Parts: sequence; C-alpha cells; structure tokens
Amino acid sequence: MYGEWLVLINTLFNLAILKFTAKVTGVFVKNTKLLMSSICSSFVAVIGGQMLLTTVLSFILLIGIAFRFKTRSFQKQGPIVLTATIIIGGLLTALQPYLKNLSVVHFIIICLLLAVGNLVAFYKQWGFVKLERLSGQFVFATTLKVFDVKIPLSAFVDTGNQAIEPLSGKPVHFVSYAALRPHLPAAFCKSLLEWQETDPYNVSMFSEDYQRYIRFIHVNTVQQQSVVLGFRFDEWHIQREHSQVKTNEYIVLTKKAKNFPHSTAAILHFSALSNNS
Repeated sequence: MYGEWLVLINTLFNLAILKFTAKVTGVFVKNTKLLMSSICSSFVAVIGGQMLLTTVLSFILLIGIAFRFKTRSFQKQGPIVLTATIIIGGLLTALQPYLKNLSVVHFIIICLLLAVGNLVAFYKQWGFVKLERLSGQFVFATTLKVFDVKIPLSAFVDTGNQAIEPLSGKPVHFVSYAALRPHLPAAFCKSLLEWQETDPYNVSMFSEDYQRYIRFIHVNTVQQQSVVLGFRFDEWHIQREHSQVKTNEYIVLTKKAKNFPHSTAAILHFSALSNNS
C-alpha cells in the first residue's frame, strides 16, 4: 500500500510540474499525454528507488513522453522541469517536519496545494521577468536638442503614450526634469520653478524667447485632467536599427520620473516606433 501512495504522490507532483512547464514554454500538450508521462515516470522512480540511473531514466521519460524524445525538448523544457522540481522538493523538505503528524490523505492534499501554489507564484514571476525583458527592447539611446543644447538621454517608447499637442496634433514626449536641469539655461529653470500649476496659462515669468516654444498640453491622470507646459524641441535623434530624427515636436518636463520604466530619463510617444521621421 505504501508503494501505491508514493506512485500517486509522485504522479500528482509530476503532473503539476508538466502543466507548469507547458505554460511557461508556450507548448500545448493534451492532459492525457501529461498524465501518461507523469504515471510512467512515477512508476520508474518508485520501483527503482533512489538510484541515480533510475532517477535519470525517470527524468527522461517525464520529458520525452510529454514533449517528445527530441534534443530540443530536453534543451527547452528540461531546465524548466528541473528547476520546478528543485523548488517544490526544497519547499516540501523544509515543511516536512511540520506535516509529519498528518494523515496520508491530508498530507497529500496539503503538499499538492503547496506545490501548485508555489508553481503559480513562480509562473507569475516568470511572466513578469519575461515582460521586463520584452519591454527592454523599447529602450533606446537618444540625443535631444532643445534650446540649442544637445542632451544625451536614455528613453523608453511607451505604446500607451498617445498624448498630442492640440493645435498641431504633434506628439508629446515626457522627460525627467532632473535629467535635463544641468543642461538647461539658468533663466529658464528659474522661470519654470515660478510657474504655478494652479494658474497654468500664466507664463509671464518666461521671457519672450522661451514663450514662443510653449504650448499648453492637456494631460489625463487617474485623479483629474490637468494642463501642463509643453516645450517645442529642435530635434531628437533616436538610435535604433533604423535611426530616426524627430523634429519640432513637444516635451513635457516632469519631476515624477522615478517610476519611468528601466530607469530611463524619457518616455517617448508611441510614434517613435515608426520608421518615419
């Protein structure tokens, strides 16, 4: 009877690991095939005991039956299965002293719930890392020229940024004020600090030389709609596979740049993904 329980426990854990692996690697496998793989692998592991040869054979059957006996399967799914097995095994080993007084049925249920919960959390974290890696493809080195000053900036293209200057319909980009401040004229910085969000249309603190660059941009936030100052820049070189130069568009300077993706200094309008200048 003890052997049957071991086969059942191993089968359930193997099934959870295979489902997790299929999800992570984006492969569709029928549940019947996953179950067959789990059962065969469990039988070999239980009958062979803790011998190295049977452990390796069990691992080969687990991956081969579920994802085919191909080198690519062992290269792609193999490391995921191994990682998930180590994580679950480590967790259950650590908790075993607290579960040893439970009945067999309760032990299996709790262990299975812990294993599945841990794999779900791991899968979500895996997805987050994958998303971060993908979003990193939208980070570019750029050079902004504004007020006749060239400033190197790292920038992130945000497909959700569709802000435009209402009169011309030109794109609006968001730039960290802290990143630009050392390069901007002192007179401009002084005027910008004097400008009040509560009275956005009053720009008398700016000299006429700077006022001609100003446009009023309506920005929607979670709390409310606000009016901010947009400044026309001369040009912006975006270094990518097909380099792009954007001219006479607008930037909004923001002090709230700590949450910019990938610690960049600017968030570009989604049009920056286009190959058109």
